[in-house]
Amino acid sequence: MALPLLSSADAVEEAFYDAMRRGDLQAMMALWSDEEEVICIHPGGPRLVGLDAVRASWESILSAGAVQIEMAGVRATTGAMLCVHNVIERIRMPGRPPSEGVQCIATNVYVKGPRGWRMLIHHAAQTEQTDAPVVPPSGAVLH
Repeated sequence: MALPLLSSADAVEEAFYDAMRRGDLQAMMALWSDEEEVICIHPGGPRLVGLDAVRASWESILSAGAVQIEMAGVRATTGAMLCVHNVIERIRMPGRPPSEGVQCIATNVYVKGPRGWRMLIHHAAQTEQTDAPVVPPSGAVLH
């Protein structure tokens, strides 16, 4: 399978969530960097390092079928070779009403290399936060 030359981090992100929605493991893994230190952290899960560990985790997730997922509130920081996106993911559980879905905040890190832009890190954590940004009180210290 010839890998597409992805011209932007936005294109990788769109393809990543599309692969999830279609349950397409091969398409999803084609989006990851070939760096040995790729990292994936699923909500409540351990840090997975390396393509083999990342592939095994997504294979397990996608074995149940396509993921019903929507993105919102994308915040992006873009550089020449590295791009960081922070998104809110809304995941609907199959066979359950939309109100029983799960909401996560995900940080996706993309790197530009000879094959174009690729995913380097995907880190998602479950949250109750809505699209509204949380502004800490004056003088508050966040780690």
